[in-house]
Amino acid sequence: MLYPPGTESILTIDLYRYIIHLNLFAFLSAATLTDFYEMIIPDSITIVGTVTALFIAVQSPLAALPVTEICWNEDFFPTFSPNVYSMDMWSPNSSGNSPFIAVTLLWWFWCFAMLDRVWYTKLPFRKANAIFWRYLYRSPRTKYIVAAALIVPIGFVHTIGSAMGNSITEHALLSALVGMATGMILVWGIRLVAHYVLGMEAMGFGDVTLMGMIGAFLGWQAVLLIFFAAPFFGLVYGIVNVALGKGRAVPYGPFLCLATVVVVIAWSPIWAATAEYFSFGIGIIGIALLVLLVLFGGLLHVVHKVFSGLRRN
Repeated sequence: MLYPPGTESILTIDLYRYIIHLNLFAFLSAATLTDFYEMIIPDSITIVGTVTALFIAVQSPLAALPVTEICWNEDFFPTFSPNVYSMDMWSPNSSGNSPFIAVTLLWWFWCFAMLDRVWYTKLPFRKANAIFWRYLYRSPRTKYIVAAALIVPIGFVHTIGSAMGNSITEHALLSALVGMATGMILVWGIRLVAHYVLGMEAMGFGDVTLMGMIGAFLGWQAVLLIFFAAPFFGLVYGIVNVALGKGRAVPYGPFLCLATVVVVIAWSPIWAATAEYFSFGIGIIGIALLVLLVLFGGLLHVVHKVFSGLRRN
C-alpha cells in the first residue's frame, strides 16, 4: 500500500481509518434500528453523520478507504475517492477559484436538500411557488440551514487556502462532498422516477440523506458499489417478508447500511475487481447512470401498466 511521501505512518493511518469506520458503523446502526422500528431515518442521524464525515475529511484526509499499489498515481486522487478521479482541474496550483466554487456548490446542494420543501405539482406554478416559499419561511429550520449555507463556505476558504502546500487535504474535502452529492443524487433520482411513474413514494427522503452521509465518509466509487449491492440484500428480505405474510413494505435504509458494511469490510478484493471500471471517470459514469435511470423509468412504467391491466381483468 503506497502513500504520498512525507505522510503519516501506515500504522497511524490504519488506526485512524479503524476509528473512522467505527464512527460510520455507529451512525449506520442508529439508522438501521430507527428505520426498522419507526420506518424513518431521522435527519438528526444523517446530518450529524455528514458533518462528521466532512470534518474528518479535513482533519484526517488519508484515513478513509485504502489505496492499493496498482491504483496509486500522482495524477489521480488517492484519498476519500480511492483513485481514478482526476483532480488536476481542482489542483491548488491551477488558476482561478475552481476548488472553492466546487465545494461551495456541493455544500449548497446539501443545504437545499435539507430544507423543508413542498411543491404541489397539480397546482398552477404561481400558486405552487407561493406555497413553496411560504412553507420555507414558516419552517423553523430554514434560518439555521441558510446560516450554514452562508457561514460554512468561509471555512472552505480557510481550508483551501491552507491546502496550498497540501493538496491532499483539499482533495479529501472535495471528494467527501462529491461522494455525498453522488449518493444523494442516485437515491433521489430513483425516488423521483418511482414517484412519477407509480404516483407513490418508493423510498423515503431519509434514504437520500443516508446515502449522502455514506458518500461523504467513503467517496463516490464506494457509494456506487453500495447503491447497486443494496437491492440484492433488500430483495432477499422482501421475498421472505411476503412469504411470511408480513406485507410488502420494506425499509430500504437497513440494506443500504448492510451493503456499506460489506463494502467497507471486503474493500480490498472488491476494489481490486472493480477499480478498472472507474477509470472512465465520474463524468462518463454519470452519463451512463443517467441513461440507466431513464431506462429504469421506462421499464417501471411498462411493468406498472401490465400489472394494472392484470388487476383490472
